[in-house]
Amino acid sequence: MARLPLVGGSYSPRSVIANCQRCINLYPEHNAVGPPVPVTHYQRPGLKPLFRGVNAVVRCLYQASNGKGYAVIDHTVYAINPNWTLRSLGTITTAKTNPASMTDNGVNIFIVDGSQNGWGIRMSDDTFYPLNDPTGLFKGADRVDVIDTFIISNNVGIAPNNEVISTLSATGKDGDGLPVSGGIKYNDQAGNASTMFGFKAAYPDPVQTLIVNNHQVIIFGTLKSEIWFNGGLPGFPFLMYQGAYIEHGAAKYSIACTDISVFFLGQDLQGDGVVWRVGGDNAYRCRRISNHALEFQIRKMKNESQISDAIGYCYQQDGHFYYVLHFPAGDQTWVYDDTLGAQDPNIAWHQEGWTDPQTGILHRHRANCHAFIYGKNVVGDFENGTIYEMSLDTYTDTVSGIVCPITFLRTFPHIGTGETDLGPFGKRPIPADGRRIQFTAFMLDLECGMASGPATIALRYSDDRGRTYSSDVLQTGGQLGQYLTQPAWRGLGIARDRVFEVEYSFNGPAALNGAWVEGVVLDS
Repeated sequence: MARLPLVGGSYSPRSVIANCQRCINLYPEHNAVGPPVPVTHYQRPGLKPLFRGVNAVVRCLYQASNGKGYAVIDHTVYAINPNWTLRSLGTITTAKTNPASMTDNGVNIFIVDGSQNGWGIRMSDDTFYPLNDPTGLFKGADRVDVIDTFIISNNVGIAPNNEVISTLSATGKDGDGLPVSGGIKYNDQAGNASTMFGFKAAYPDPVQTLIVNNHQVIIFGTLKSEIWFNGGLPGFPFLMYQGAYIEHGAAKYSIACTDISVFFLGQDLQGDGVVWRVGGDNAYRCRRISNHALEFQIRKMKNESQISDAIGYCYQQDGHFYYVLHFPAGDQTWVYDDTLGAQDPNIAWHQEGWTDPQTGILHRHRANCHAFIYGKNVVGDFENGTIYEMSLDTYTDTVSGIVCPITFLRTFPHIGTGETDLGPFGKRPIPADGRRIQFTAFMLDLECGMASGPATIALRYSDDRGRTYSSDVLQTGGQLGQYLTQPAWRGLGIARDRVFEVEYSFNGPAALNGAWVEGVVLDS
């Protein structure tokens, strides 16, 4: 009997005869030297409601620099209390459902939503107010960020849209830069009006968005992007780094960062549909982190709907640094684990989703945005206004009051080796080399006896190299406390280049190490 190991995440390229490994709601983790397998697969966090809403889009979650939490749900801005009750502060653009953006300079919070409006919150007492710019410079933004107490944003209300603007520093002589009266201070410290702006000019494509990371400002265009820094100049203080340039633009809501790395879904003069990472070991290096299999899925979504609406965010849990990429129109969610991607991006992706309990259909993950608030990784629902905790100790998604089992699914590599019978000398493994294999057993190396409630595992197999699968063959994962349960299937017939797949929905820990397969190579 030979071990069938799992070495990474999802990889299903354009042709299933090359590979057809699906990995849904399971994330791989490398083991230290010595364990029986190099990689173990664990269940993704379940969704535990902290605040339950109704028929609304959670457009933004934000932890302010003073530790308080805030949310934008539909057109209402809320302060989040530590007990996860919400206080309404005011309203923003009613016609928008796209992501909103928040940042603060330690004194005031700045809110934008892609319209020509903006809003502020005084952090000392949560006073909410609409922003008013007497200079006429601010015309709305998609995203705001902060660097050196300057609040910086793109400017959506001009054509061509290649302008970047900044408020005054909160440490300047004029105070906080965003007074409670709502007047944005875009005058320089000498009192000159409307000087706090600059232009993306190295390439004439419009500004999509921006992000501050590693004390630098990356200004993303539709096709190319620039890296700026605070040069301390009078008036608008920011300058473009000479010799540092990014030959790719970004889908505006896909950008996110963790540590000193920035991730985004890219587009350039050569094409689109590639996921990129900027930074890391080289502050200006742009590295492709998507693989051919994911790029094939992205191209299919683009052909069937769109990919420009992609939403990205990053979070850290148990030392895994994740970049999550939702495709709302494509109804898919893909997750990149940067801790694995540093070794090999081909094994670092897995897919996450929510299973509708009424139809059994797998959809995109429920999350629409993320923040780390009051010591919890929390996400907001794209449809029902709920704020969830992502809990590794929860193995279900509770959506609109309904407890939904999570579908954990893993496809195994094509089987091209078996054994030959040497009679009294036993058996030895040999390559099938195109010949058929008679499968006598498949044994799953799965953690059992930890689930509360039903623990049923479905095995199916494909004898046409991954295009169609057999009906489910069910086996038990054991009752609670039956830790030595060994899920096994026997007498599985004869096939050439078979592919096995398992699916389960345990309400409890169920780490997956792989499987063992037993099969004899035949002469034909």
